[in-house]
Amino acid sequence: MKKINRGIDAPLVPLIFILASLMALFFWITYRAYPFAWLNSLFAIAMLAGAVIFLHTSLRGKYQIWEQLTSELTIPKDAKILDLGCGHGLNLIKFAQLISPTGKVVGVDLWRSVDQSKNSRAATVKNLIAANVQQKVSLKTADMADLPFGDETFNFVISSLAFHNIKPAAKRQRALQEAIRVLQPGGQLLLVDTGHYFKQYQAVLAAHNLTNIQLTSAGVNGWWTGPWMRTMILTAQKAA
Repeated sequence: MKKINRGIDAPLVPLIFILASLMALFFWITYRAYPFAWLNSLFAIAMLAGAVIFLHTSLRGKYQIWEQLTSELTIPKDAKILDLGCGHGLNLIKFAQLISPTGKVVGVDLWRSVDQSKNSRAATVKNLIAANVQQKVSLKTADMADLPFGDETFNFVISSLAFHNIKPAAKRQRALQEAIRVLQPGGQLLLVDTGHYFKQYQAVLAAHNLTNIQLTSAGVNGWWTGPWMRTMILTAQKAA
């Protein structure tokens, strides 16, 4: 398989942390003779560590989370799978490799580079071709809150670190309702996201009578700068 290109989530965040680290280092070197100047060195180390942790989660950790998730799933060879906020398509590739040509994986995105660096439909197509799964995958440019699919179309609806980018809360709720609408009875929802809005997610799922609602922490691989900004995994099943 040819090289797959991965984008960096929220690319401005690690850049800001690195710049803050360099500024703190500059002030420490320039004013190190002053009392408490050493605090700048601690700040520089903390900012650099935050950037390194963020980049690990973006470029490696989140994919390890999905490796674990997919290893625990039973996916029919003819499954229909929808990936909301598919980005560069790493999960599209992963799921496409688990199904036969009778199955289908569909990726939806608005392709915004502010959410992921160099995020574009063309970049995703290039990755699909490199992985030789383009025949099993189709892409749609669409808003997650207004999906262009019929009711009960997919066996699985997945999303990786995309829902928290939807604002305001009412639109985020509509997007989750859309995910439920296109999910087949007995189908599974897998939502991996930062831990901001999971109470809202759980309330929407319960209101739509989804079952087996489980919320777990993704662990160290899901830290964004540190444990105070962690990734959570929400799974649920639509009533048969």
